[in-house]
Amino acid sequence: MTDTLTVVPTAPPPPEEPHAGSFARRVMDTFFSPVALFQRFGARPPWVDVTVLSVVLGVLAFALIPNEVWVNTMEEALRRQGGEVPAGMDPESMARVQRVGGLIASVIVPWILLAAVAGAMVLVFSVILGGAATFRQYVGVVAHASLIGAVGSLAALPIIMQKGVMAGITLGALAGGMDPDSFVYQFLNAWNVFLVWQCVLLGLGAAALNRRIGAGTAVGVVLGLYALVAVVVAVL
Repeated sequence: MTDTLTVVPTAPPPPEEPHAGSFARRVMDTFFSPVALFQRFGARPPWVDVTVLSVVLGVLAFALIPNEVWVNTMEEALRRQGGEVPAGMDPESMARVQRVGGLIASVIVPWILLAAVAGAMVLVFSVILGGAATFRQYVGVVAHASLIGAVGSLAALPIIMQKGVMAGITLGALAGGMDPDSFVYQFLNAWNVFLVWQCVLLGLGAAALNRRIGAGTAVGVVLGLYALVAVVVAVL
């Protein structure tokens, strides 16, 4: 009679979580190789560090805008609405309040938008289009894509300084000589070049996370939603 030793095979090690890369590499890839970046995302891609960077850049952009720009912007808005500065109200004081409010908003709003846009991507790409990516993964995509918008805020500073009012790098430049209050001008002016770039990255991220959704389809969906927002802005 012999004893038989039963060898129980060891379980294979769990697959390693994909490494999205260092902070510096992810920032660079956001601008120069976003598809490769998103393809490295695992179940829990990093997002806090790039969001903090976006917030810092946004606050810096607001802080560098001179107070007279806020005054000019407020007065121009009132003029277009056919109104005047209320008697007894100091425009410079109002502008300072707007500036402080803008600085506070530039710290708080990006975090709110991060969750809101990621939630919208879950609805569109995971629920409606049948993708498999999670809210957490979309947060990573939105956080990195937001760097584009933050850099766009800094890039717009020379235009703001030149015009003396709040402005951005938009397709409104294609409507030279057109009535600024017209629908076409307002529609084109709503297409901020950096926000369009950001939307393209959101689409590429959705496609990278959901293999069954093509990049063209994903980018088209995001830009289509952006177009709807642009129409609303132009109408209002």
